[in-house]
Amino acid sequence: MSFRLHNQSPSNSILETSSRFIPSNSSLSVYRNNNTHQETAVSRDHEVANLSLRDDILFNRSEAFNQNADTSLDSASSSISAHSARSPKGVRRLDSHQEWIADALGFANDSKVLQFESKPNQTPPRKNSAGSRGSHGSIEMAGPLLSSTGSREVMHLLASQEAVVTTTKSRPPKVLTASDILQAPGLRNDFYSNLVSWSKSTNRVVVGLGLHSYLWGVDNMVEELKCPASEIITAVSCSHSEYVIMATAKGKMYLIDQVANRVLTTVSSENEKCIFCFAWVKNTYMFLAGSELGEVYVYEVKKDQYGTFISMKSKFKCNQQQICGIAFNSDCSEVAIGGNDNSCTIWKINPDFEVQLKFILPHNAAVKAIAYCPWTPSLLATGGGSKDRKVRFWHSSSGTLLKEVLTNGQITSLIWSRFSREICATFGFGNEKKSSLLSIYSYPDMTTVVEVPAAHNLRILCSSMSPDYSSICVAANDFTIRIYKLWEKTHELVASPETEGYGTYGSTLIDFQEGVGNRGGRIR
Repeated sequence: MSFRLHNQSPSNSILETSSRFIPSNSSLSVYRNNNTHQETAVSRDHEVANLSLRDDILFNRSEAFNQNADTSLDSASSSISAHSARSPKGVRRLDSHQEWIADALGFANDSKVLQFESKPNQTPPRKNSAGSRGSHGSIEMAGPLLSSTGSREVMHLLASQEAVVTTTKSRPPKVLTASDILQAPGLRNDFYSNLVSWSKSTNRVVVGLGLHSYLWGVDNMVEELKCPASEIITAVSCSHSEYVIMATAKGKMYLIDQVANRVLTTVSSENEKCIFCFAWVKNTYMFLAGSELGEVYVYEVKKDQYGTFISMKSKFKCNQQQICGIAFNSDCSEVAIGGNDNSCTIWKINPDFEVQLKFILPHNAAVKAIAYCPWTPSLLATGGGSKDRKVRFWHSSSGTLLKEVLTNGQITSLIWSRFSREICATFGFGNEKKSSLLSIYSYPDMTTVVEVPAAHNLRILCSSMSPDYSSICVAANDFTIRIYKLWEKTHELVASPETEGYGTYGSTLIDFQEGVGNRGGRIR
């Protein structure tokens, strides 16, 4: 059975049957690639969605769920940009160059320059004056004496700045609204599965629902992938090209050309063990697959005169239980792998793709959320499951734990911003007092900047970053796929002294090893 999208009006268009109404979201405010927006203008008169009434069909939800979603999203996004671009009112923030100069001259970076009278008052202050040694909140200054007027001005200045900082810290985070919500009946409610992936090649989202998989794009068209899967889909992943790899519960993997919408080849894991996650090697046709037995398989997509096929290059035992998450660093010289055995392992990758174990990072629950910082290559973030709930930051070159922060829920994914010093965490099970779907934290102080509140029983299962790194697509246990715009696309941070600054690692020895901090001796 198929249905045609009625083009009465963008906000009221619906798919109608005699006994059921399937709403269609015609909002085009969701993430767009600039070139795609200009080149793929689709006429509303030709929008046809071939949808059947199965229990695992992906379809669009009506805009009526929140008519102000776009406005709220724009205001939230602008507030995020403004927060990262401005310092608190009344406090002038030093840039990296000024910090280096101040450090070279021997000044503290947070020191304050006070103005004194040209002729200091020679009359000693009273014993209980604001500037005396015995008074509350006294100030000891070397050099010229402060006049009583100057002392009051200094105390007033410090008090006002302290009030500004206190107000800034206590300011509640901004609330973010989803820009699009897709209904996804049949979505597998499983912490370990990874069922959404955003294609860098076609700018379309791949979703695995039950025995079927679908493509959804910025033109709001839903297309089913023609894949004859006979088992439940457990993982999907898009390569940098048009390929999609999809795994099932019995370890069968399908390589699909999403442009031609056809299966190119299939391969099965050893002993037909279930595959829960994939990770593609940057700018190659190689990918890693994590199994339920803690093994990682290294595959490569190849072509010959007979067609396209998948070849297994190697495998290695990584964890004692199933693999939950895999992440490469920026140059793919290192890979971090999380498992259900409450640990994350870091492996060095040799040029011929032989791996060597570097470190085992302990946690208190399963580790699914893993992310290397794009602008600081040796900074690794990991998140623990429901019995852990901590975001941990590691120096991957030495295995040093830099910082750990307790959150309100089970951490299902971590995503670094490429435009500001921030990191986003998505959550599964929350605590009894407060639950969130996702939160954006400033780094390294981990102040909550933006959050999405949630009901206690609502959780995010997995997520995928958009090709332009500004939005994410998440799968929720209420059988919905949601799109959130997290950051405004600006200049990307890069791994250079200008952006590393101070405090990236929080350790003098590590900063010295990474070349962060002091740039030579002090100027005398």
